[in-house]
Amino acid sequence: MSEINALEELQSELTCPVCLELFREPVILECGHHFCRVCIAHCWEAKADEQPTCPKCRKSVTSKLRPNSLLCNVVDSVRRAHPGDTLTSPASVTGGGEDLEDPEEREAGSSMSSVASSNGFWPRMSADMCEEHEERLKLYCESDQLPICLVCGMSRDHKTHNVIPINEAFENYKDKLSVTLERVELQVGEASLFLQHTNDKIQHIKEQADDLEHQVSSEFDLLREFLREEEQRIKESLREKKEGKLDQLEKALTQATEQIGQLETRAEELRLKLQEEESPEQLKGFKDFIRGAESLFEPPLEGSVDLHSGDIMGPLQYSTWRKMHSVLQPAMTAVTLDPDTAYPRLCVSPCRSSVWVGDIQPNLPDNPERFTRYNIVLGYEAFSAGRHYWEVEVGSKTAWGLGVATASVNRKEVISLCPDDGFWTMGRRGDPPDGGDGVGEYEACTDAEECALHPPRAPRRVGVYLDYAGGQVSFYDAADMSHLFSFRGARFTEPVYPYFNPWPIMHGRNRQPLTIVTPSC
Repeated sequence: MSEINALEELQSELTCPVCLELFREPVILECGHHFCRVCIAHCWEAKADEQPTCPKCRKSVTSKLRPNSLLCNVVDSVRRAHPGDTLTSPASVTGGGEDLEDPEEREAGSSMSSVASSNGFWPRMSADMCEEHEERLKLYCESDQLPICLVCGMSRDHKTHNVIPINEAFENYKDKLSVTLERVELQVGEASLFLQHTNDKIQHIKEQADDLEHQVSSEFDLLREFLREEEQRIKESLREKKEGKLDQLEKALTQATEQIGQLETRAEELRLKLQEEESPEQLKGFKDFIRGAESLFEPPLEGSVDLHSGDIMGPLQYSTWRKMHSVLQPAMTAVTLDPDTAYPRLCVSPCRSSVWVGDIQPNLPDNPERFTRYNIVLGYEAFSAGRHYWEVEVGSKTAWGLGVATASVNRKEVISLCPDDGFWTMGRRGDPPDGGDGVGEYEACTDAEECALHPPRAPRRVGVYLDYAGGQVSFYDAADMSHLFSFRGARFTEPVYPYFNPWPIMHGRNRQPLTIVTPSC
């Protein structure tokens, strides 16, 4: 092992930094570094228009080359003492043994031509050799991202570039690879987490859809069961009427049959009378006999033979729909206004179904339930369970608000009308931007930000749906029950009341009332 180390040390001392071979005609520069005469000349030829510099330390030197006879003698002595040994070829010291090329494939006059001719063979170009200068790649150009040799590093192509030793480049390369690997692994983790969350969402949507589908089926099963029962009830009524009519007619037939028998008997008696010989005795009681024969048949009462469709059909679908209210869940909820909560400028109708903006009403008590900063009035009915639905006529009003509010909302100070303050509301906020007869601006008051709504047409009647246990408040255009907006995930912990806001009169408009639709039973 010590001999190998000694050989490697000797190899390093007697090797040209450019061609990486044993020195040939070694020369020394002013900086003290040695090179083969051919190698240093070749380096300077590559940049003949620049000041000569040392390829190793980059210091400026003169072009005068001083031969180093002592070093030359040492190298020659080594060659003679070890002819054909490993010292004659650095590649053999580093584990070479590459295939040989034909000498004609190498450019004559290259930096390794003298070594090749003295050894009698041509080494194949290895992967760590510069193809242009046939020198070992010892530098790395960070600007071009290419490994280069010392000659390339001194050329004008790389003079202004950031050039570092290739070993340092390998260290940087591995460091950056490690950092990049960490980032990629982090991204893989993020992507895997996203994948998991997405799969969870997909599963949640499927489960939610299955649950909703089951609920829809249950709701329609109730309706179908009601319709089947109502159909059977009506058909049973029809059968009863039919049996009644038929029974009456059957009795009439029986009575008529009996009377026919009696009449035929009397007819036979009359025929026999006609065949008797005339005698005064025949005339006794003649009129009574004739009168009894003529008045014998009395037609039985038949009654009406028509099954009046009005009794069975009539507005069958409408009447069935009216009866269906008994099974609707929810059916239309009866809602009225609570005047004690109304803002002082609001007027509530005597039947407590309409509210509009008027003049401030004097002498109103400032009771705790009354709103004193906004045009708000609450419903009288409190809901703390179940599902409820009511409708409100908004007509042609240009601004209004509807929804629900919790019992503990602030009624005296500035509020946001959003869930954070105990309100779940939506409404219209004014005319269309162009001032025409368009849909106008609608919004739902959410906690995050105001949510603009864009219904296809301006609703004139709005339905409000509350599912207390399900934490849902939804709004619909009652004309076709098209969905406008839904609040979901609310956690109600106290009673909630219907919310009504007719908004102020603006530019002489918006005077129309908000009117609660009375359920028809």
